[in-house]
Amino acid sequence: MNANTSAVDAHNKPISAGCLVRIIKIPTWLTHDLPKQEVRRLLQCEGSIMKILEIDQYGYIWFGANNEGCWFCLKQNEVEAVDNCKAL
Repeated sequence: MNANTSAVDAHNKPISAGCLVRIIKIPTWLTHDLPKQEVRRLLQCEGSIMKILEIDQYGYIWFGANNEGCWFCLKQNEVEAVDNCKAL
């Protein structure tokens, strides 16, 4: 997948790059080897609404701080759409 490829969220709603989604939970697979400061920063994202920057070829959804670059990814079942974004 790439930025122009669609996917589905945890509720099987279509999502794509540019859509707004809620971060349901920051999973332990993402944080288990990170420094405490990074874990705290990621955990602050739980429940927040963020814009999808990219969906990669493996289906991972990429997010960034203020759209200044990709800095973490989640699986499709770890986000939920919050707008009526139509998959491209």
